[in-house]
Parts: sequence; structure tokens; C-alpha cells
Amino acid sequence: MKQLFLFLTLIFSIAASGVQECREEKFRPQLHFSVPENWANDPNGLVYYDGEYHFHYQYHPGSPNSGPKSWAHAVSTNLVTWTHLPVALEPDHLGDIWSGSAVVDFENTTGFQQDPDVAPIVAMFTHAGSSQQQSIAYSLNKARDYVKYEGNPVIPNNIHRDFRDPKSWEQMSEFGADPPHGSHSGVWECPDMLEMKYNGFSYWVLMVSVSGGAHNGGSFTQYFVGLFNGREFQSSQVETKFIEWGEDNYASVSFSNEPKGRQVLIGWMTNLAYCEQLPTGHFRGEMTLPRVLTLDNVAGHLVLKTNLVEEFANLRIPSQEHPFGMRRIEPNGYWNVSEELGFKSQLVEVDLAFNIAGMKGYSALAICFVNRLRQEICVGYDHERPENHEIFVNRELTGDLRGISDNFVGRQTGGRVIKDGIITFKIVLDTTALELYVDGG
Repeated sequence: MKQLFLFLTLIFSIAASGVQECREEKFRPQLHFSVPENWANDPNGLVYYDGEYHFHYQYHPGSPNSGPKSWAHAVSTNLVTWTHLPVALEPDHLGDIWSGSAVVDFENTTGFQQDPDVAPIVAMFTHAGSSQQQSIAYSLNKARDYVKYEGNPVIPNNIHRDFRDPKSWEQMSEFGADPPHGSHSGVWECPDMLEMKYNGFSYWVLMVSVSGGAHNGGSFTQYFVGLFNGREFQSSQVETKFIEWGEDNYASVSFSNEPKGRQVLIGWMTNLAYCEQLPTGHFRGEMTLPRVLTLDNVAGHLVLKTNLVEEFANLRIPSQEHPFGMRRIEPNGYWNVSEELGFKSQLVEVDLAFNIAGMKGYSALAICFVNRLRQEICVGYDHERPENHEIFVNRELTGDLRGISDNFVGRQTGGRVIKDGIITFKIVLDTTALELYVDGG
């Protein structure tokens, strides 16, 4: 027998772009960051300085398809509402501006600083021309303008074909190839390495995005938990661990200099297998909601937990919160929550807890969101066998998926890590996106 606990929040008042005409577009997300027009992909140069989160990203200004790349730029004071700024870095004689990172040079180790009260922000990126080389640019006015270093490239390369996405200054060691760790089903790119604490001890998490071979198809981001001695990252982990099971989170990277000491992550919310086929019109490119990463011990293994940043709560409207107590749902039961509450909205946050201790054999539960065309997206839990407890997201009935791409998977699954009798769901529904967090992340 199952019991349902429901806390429901409706959100009506926020738009990612902050531009009124964009909010009215059919496929414009309201809660997730999206490019105003043209093309966006990998997050780049995520850095905090003087009250602002700076979010750079790969941008093609010519069309909503991939093309020559620049770094676009947006800023936020709260991680949930963003202001678009002019393009930060544009192609030059050395090539396109591909992915990279940014740091605040508080100690003026570069010698770029001119105003003693304003630290330089230094961006390191890949110049993609006849080869992939690493270059830097710097800003002396809080990332409003960047100057490319006259000595670029700072790491020349005419040997390696895939040599990109710098997150460091000096090569000290290598990891992953010999002996092999994790998945090698595609190119490793967009690396990030984070120091995280668990039970008072410091660990390091290395993340890399892989261009193919995900559990549900296409590209994905994997991670390794290990130790770093200042020169080498070491991990005994050889199996593949996913940042998440869903198809649509690639090139995830974190903010440097995060003021609360958190590891805050944003990813490109699509998949390399179909990113250019999404039918969004004059723009293509949205990002995941900002998330906080922490470590937890599950069955003797350290794993990442992923949860929304606390700032997301600022979007909630207190008058639209609908807490429920315990509800009992009989086998084959059905509960129309919208009908009971009398609400309809594209923007919903739901917190649920199910007691699944009584589930036996083949049984399942699902939470579905349905529009007036009877198109629906469902998330839920399949309790088929004790060794195969699956979480799922099913978008098969959201429209003509084959019109997008044969690679646009309708039903996506992932294994449940925690096996106790209470399963929790946090669901965030946007106009064209859904995020599902299970068992507290």
C-alpha cells in the first residue's frame, strides 16, 4: 500500500531572459536561462566577483545553428534572474573562441591590475583555428570589457587534434587513459575539478563531458571522486558515474570564487545527438538550473548529490503554495491534483514523498503533467524487480518526437541508488523543460 505526501508550489512571475517579448514566445523557457536569439552551447568562464555571478557561454551570432563561436555574457546577483550583456570575446586571426574558464586574480599574479580596488578577471579559452591552442584575455572593469593578451597563444599546440577547454594554467599530470577510468566512448572535454568535504575530510571530484555513449544515448557528463596532492589527481574508481541519468545535461562546469563556498554547477541543457534539431525557432540553447553539488556516502561509496541552489526559493509565490498532508492511493488509483486545486500553469514546483514499502512484483507510480492537447510528460518509479528499481522520465507523448530526431529518446531511465521504503521527488516544470531530483539529490 502506498501513501502520498504532496507539497505543491506554483511559480508565475519569472522569466529567464528578462525580456517581455521573449517571454511570450511559444518555446521560450521561463525559469531556465536561454539565449535571446541565435545559438548557444557550453557554459564558459563561470566566475563570481563583487556581487555578481558572471555566466559566459559559447555563442554563434549568425543563426540558431552551430557555427563560429564567441563568448556571450550574462550576469546575475541571485543565480535565478539574468541580465544579458554584450558579447565578451569574438573570433580573431587565431581562430574561434571555444570553451574555457575564468578566475579572479586577487593577488595580481598576472601583473594586469591597474586599479588597486578592482582585481583583474582572467579568462582562459581555446583558440580554435588550424589547431586548438590555449589563450587568455583579461578584464579590468569587472568583466564589462576584455582585452586579449598580446602574447597569445600561451599554450601553443600543433600536435594534438583534440586539445581544448582549459580549466588550469600549467600541466602537471594526466588522468584517465592509462590505466583506463570511466567511459571512453567519446572525446573527453569540458573538464572541471572541485574540492569537496565529507565528514571533515577533503576530497576532489573530477568531471569530464563525454561526446557519446550515455546510458540513455548521446552525450553526458561523468565524474570521479579521488584525492589531489597538488600535482596528481588519483582515484581508485574505474566504473562510470553519471552527473545525472537524463540526456540533457552536457558540458557542466562550476563557478569559481563562489561567495558561500559552494560548488554551483550549470550545464548545457541538450544533447549532442540532436541539439541542432530542436524546433525552437530563431534561438537554440538553454541551460540547466543552477545546482549545488555535495558528497554523500551510499553503500560505502562516495557519490555526488545534486540539488537546486537555495536562491531558487525566491521564485516561489507564498499565496500559490499548496501543502498537503498524507494521502492514501489505492492500487490502480488516480488523483487529479489540478482539478482539486483548480489551477493550470506551465511553471510548477512539486515535492512528493511516496511510501513504497508495500510495492511487490511489477508495479509502478507516475506523476504526469498534461496540456489541453492531451500531450503529457510523466516521471515516476518502476518497481519491477528488487535488482531493477528504475526512475524514469517519459516524454513519448509530448509531441512528434520523430520530427525532431531519431535520437530524441522518449523514455529515459536511471537506477535508484537508495533502496529504502520512502522515495522522494522534486520536480521543476518549465515551458519546455523538466528537472527531476530523486531521494534528496
